[in-house]
Amino acid sequence: MADAARPRRRHLALPASRFIGREGELVAIAELFRRGERLVTLWGPAGMGKTRLALELASRWAEAHAGEAVWLCELTACRDLRAVCGAVARAIGAQVAAGRREATLVERIGRALATEGPALLVLDNLEHVLEQTAPALDAWVRAAPELRFLATSRERTRLAGEISYELGPLGLPAEGSTERSAAVALFLDRAAAHRASAPPPPPGGEHLADVAALVRRLEGIPLAIELAAAREGVLGVRGLLARLGSRLDLLAGAARGREARQATLRSAIEWSWDLLDDRERRALACCSAFHGPFTLAAAAAVLAEPDAAAIDRIEALRDRSLLRAAPPRSDGATRFALYEVVRELAAEKLAERGEREAAIERHAAFYLAAGEAAAADFERRGALDALNRIAGDLEELLAVAEGALPLATAPRAGSEAAAERALRALCAVEPVLSTRGPFGAQLELLDRALAAAEALAADPRVVARALAARGRARRLRGQAEAALEDLERARAQAAALDAEALLSGILADLGVLHHGRRDMERARDHYAQALALHRALGDRRAEGRVLGNLGALHHDERREGEAAAYYEQAIAIAAEIGDGRMEGIFSTNAGLLEQERGAPAQARRRYERAAAILGEVGDLRLLAITLGNLGALHHEEGRLADARACHGRAVGLLREVGDRRSEGIALCRLGAALASVGEVEEARRAIEPAERLLAQLGDEPDVELARVASGFVDLALAQAARRAERGEEAAAHAGAARRRIARAREGSPSSASRSDDVRLLLRILERSLAALGGLPEARAEGERELLLTEGARFVRPPGGGWHDLRERHAARRLLHALAEQQRSAPGRGLSLAALKEAGWPGERILPDAAANRIYVAMNQLRKLGMKPWLRRDADGYSLDPALPVHYVAVEPAAGGGGESRGGETDEGGGERR
Repeated sequence: MADAARPRRRHLALPASRFIGREGELVAIAELFRRGERLVTLWGPAGMGKTRLALELASRWAEAHAGEAVWLCELTACRDLRAVCGAVARAIGAQVAAGRREATLVERIGRALATEGPALLVLDNLEHVLEQTAPALDAWVRAAPELRFLATSRERTRLAGEISYELGPLGLPAEGSTERSAAVALFLDRAAAHRASAPPPPPGGEHLADVAALVRRLEGIPLAIELAAAREGVLGVRGLLARLGSRLDLLAGAARGREARQATLRSAIEWSWDLLDDRERRALACCSAFHGPFTLAAAAAVLAEPDAAAIDRIEALRDRSLLRAAPPRSDGATRFALYEVVRELAAEKLAERGEREAAIERHAAFYLAAGEAAAADFERRGALDALNRIAGDLEELLAVAEGALPLATAPRAGSEAAAERALRALCAVEPVLSTRGPFGAQLELLDRALAAAEALAADPRVVARALAARGRARRLRGQAEAALEDLERARAQAAALDAEALLSGILADLGVLHHGRRDMERARDHYAQALALHRALGDRRAEGRVLGNLGALHHDERREGEAAAYYEQAIAIAAEIGDGRMEGIFSTNAGLLEQERGAPAQARRRYERAAAILGEVGDLRLLAITLGNLGALHHEEGRLADARACHGRAVGLLREVGDRRSEGIALCRLGAALASVGEVEEARRAIEPAERLLAQLGDEPDVELARVASGFVDLALAQAARRAERGEEAAAHAGAARRRIARAREGSPSSASRSDDVRLLLRILERSLAALGGLPEARAEGERELLLTEGARFVRPPGGGWHDLRERHAARRLLHALAEQQRSAPGRGLSLAALKEAGWPGERILPDAAANRIYVAMNQLRKLGMKPWLRRDADGYSLDPALPVHYVAVEPAAGGGGESRGGETDEGGGERR
């Protein structure tokens, strides 16, 4: 039994500063004890706040469990098991005679602990005596079944029954955010405490944004944040940010009263370094060659050790919290990483050992081999796994290029090899940067590496490949002339080298470039040359790509039949070889063609499949373009909320990858959708920067697209003026929209004939103006169409005026069902049962009564001018398959040339059950 005279709670010396964050961790650890766990090790790297969290938990545990003892045992000064036993004895107030054998001391402390009953013992800073102490700790856990042990350590104990709780960084704000995350709150609190009477920093979002950027750079490590906060009053946040190149020296000696091992980041990391053996120190030093997360295979290569030995070293460093587990990437491989403060110290140690250059050479050799193999695999098969392998190593490959450039530009032995190494790395990453962006990431590096390589007369094959890569990157950035120069130079070098595989790809790239510039004859010529070479080489993937591009060329020339045939050939090859990206590209193109041919249901299926494929592949640029086409289809069908969502997402993705031209087009489409729902100012904020961007790129049909998009703003203003009965103003705005349409259609060739993007927005704008009654010229074309607003609230039969069906519920629902059936399956009728469910959803009606109701509603539609177009056959009712059905985004004014609301009821009589 416990001694009743002994106090049940010990005084805990808590720090004077406030405890900030970690509430989730406190709850989680307390819950582990409540559910019966006996030994919890709170482990993590230096400076993560393990001691502070343990003290806070002990304090709260003491308050919540007043009848239990809570002890803190600080082990920093202990160097052996005897010292640990003495520290534990002093913490719990036990009398243990000096001079005893260690085994006797462990046993006596175990008996003392067993008499205490329920209690919590915190063992702080266990790592440096863990090897000697672990057996004793195991004995104490078994001897005192009511006692709970909380250990803090940079290494797990690995005892049976241990629950290890890894402590990571404090919560960080998202990139670009000024949210008050735990890391931001800690910095602000500690900076205010150190500032005392000094003037506070400027208030507002700009200061918070700087603080957020700082704590992200400090990786959310509490010790680093506190040390930085101590210097904020002298350097300011921006001064701290500017000096973070050497964290170890900047965050030094900033606070009094700390233990030596925590006074600076350097001393904190050095403490962990000193606990390693020499093989582990070498491994940690070599790991500083990595710039981001790395795999076990990469570690084995850089350490120059067999896999089994490398695994042992990495496991030992991970167990000592000097490596952290990195989040999984798309290739699925397990990765490890160093915190930057650890990497900085490890890099110093690597240089001191004289192994820096050798480690960097091994690092570059490994990643170049892996990157080039994956790039060749992607070029051959277009496979997602190859793309993911490159993406997984992207940071390291870019680091290889950046590390080689200073050597390439300095006049010394090995400069030529360094230049070639940089070019090889940049060509290896191109498949990822050209599909997932950002497109500009490699341009500046390619410029520098190519300049060095050409000055040094590097391998012409490597240079030609890099010129082609830069040409493609420049084209995607809208730099057509510079792209053409690069590709022509690459073609000449490839031809001189007789490198047919390289030449064939460059010819296809030139075809795409000329196609984008609307030089159709040159594009056709280059596509034909590329296709012949691809077929001679047996390159099915490259053949499929060129066939699809030929389809796009015929599409732009309005040769719809030939375009469809080429698209289907390309899609078939993509399916045959399993290239989802190529299938996604040309399924999108085929969907656009279906949309233009008046088959929206087929177009939607194409777009949705393409979006699913491209999302899986991770090609953000092409996914955004597909979403833009799907959004345009939604707009054309009157689904404005869906259109706006698709275009908004497309704009975000295109900004992320850096495709400026496609971003401009997406902004035009988004602006048109916003204007169609009456958000005029938001529409202008999308269209105006799009017009400036597209004007900078210098493509006239794209600039005309922005002007057509502005026609939707004119249309929205005309609609608002008409609702306010300001007729002259409405006519003026409608006239402005008419002039935009005329301008897009004038000339030979016109912008409308040269751009499917322009044609699409023109179709939607013309029909919407027809709904408003403001475009007489469009009426003749519209005479042959059935026009509906969303949900068939208004209808305009061919040759008739607008009718308001908002209160004719059954007739409206039936017409909407027939229109959707016509658009998805022209000529196929809807049965009476289907019509009954469409017109009176959920009602239980006898068949004869339902047939009577349908008959009454159909008669109402006939009287509105639909009689020539309604058909009745054995399948049920349908619309004439030759009747084009289109939705418009603008609702006509009430009484605008057709019937107004009211009239006979459409519910019908009949019996209900």
